[in-house]
Amino acid sequence: MPAYNAAAYIQQAITSVLKQTHSNWELLIINDGSTDNTSEIIQSYSDARIRYFEQENKGVSSARNKGLQEMKGDYFCFLDADDMFSENSLKARLDAFVDGVAFVDGVVEKYDASMSRVLETWEPTYQGKPLNALVNLDSRCFLGQTWMVKRNTQRIYAFKEGMTHSEDLLFYLTIAEDGLYTCVEEVTLKYRTGHGSAMSNLKGLEEGYFTVCQQLSSIVGITRKQQANFKRKIKLIMFKSYLKEKDLPSAIGVLFR
Repeated sequence: MPAYNAAAYIQQAITSVLKQTHSNWELLIINDGSTDNTSEIIQSYSDARIRYFEQENKGVSSARNKGLQEMKGDYFCFLDADDMFSENSLKARLDAFVDGVAFVDGVVEKYDASMSRVLETWEPTYQGKPLNALVNLDSRCFLGQTWMVKRNTQRIYAFKEGMTHSEDLLFYLTIAEDGLYTCVEEVTLKYRTGHGSAMSNLKGLEEGYFTVCQQLSSIVGITRKQQANFKRKIKLIMFKSYLKEKDLPSAIGVLFR
């Protein structure tokens, strides 16, 4: 769990882990240079399964990398400090791992900023090897940082640092050949929306998408045709997104990248 100035929400996030029906877990919380009282809230918990780390502010990818370096378990997943797990989140996904399965997803409920109202529900439906689906931005298997992953002891897991958007997509692409993807029908994540300005998020998303685009050539199994198709798709996505915000210059500009 990366945490940066998360004092307003992190107690709910931690409590959602403590309430899990599956009790054999470790929660690694990385305080990424918070300047509020995030540290005091985290350290008020005395559960031995919670492990706390501090670092100077380096961004969410760096914080997640610290967690990946320190983890001890055979399976891992991510929870942002402003979101929550459902009570059966861990058990439901763990029970779905059978031979060949390396990734298990679940239903996501998107809430308003106060976590009092469900705005939308996302239900994954994809089954099989996920690489091609990810390159195609297939919404049946990718929403964000929602997968539980079976640890491959032959692999070093790492996010590309410096990215503010789409770092999760790139991370999944780099590990997608490790096995099969499946999903459960239970709600596993309660996602809080309503943070940041729309335009700031769009600019970050554009840069994130194009960073992923640049990295595709280094991922085994992805063809040039798929790379070209990915670039066309992200241009169209960003063009429509900028038009929705009535930002015509950015909409036109993204078509010429």
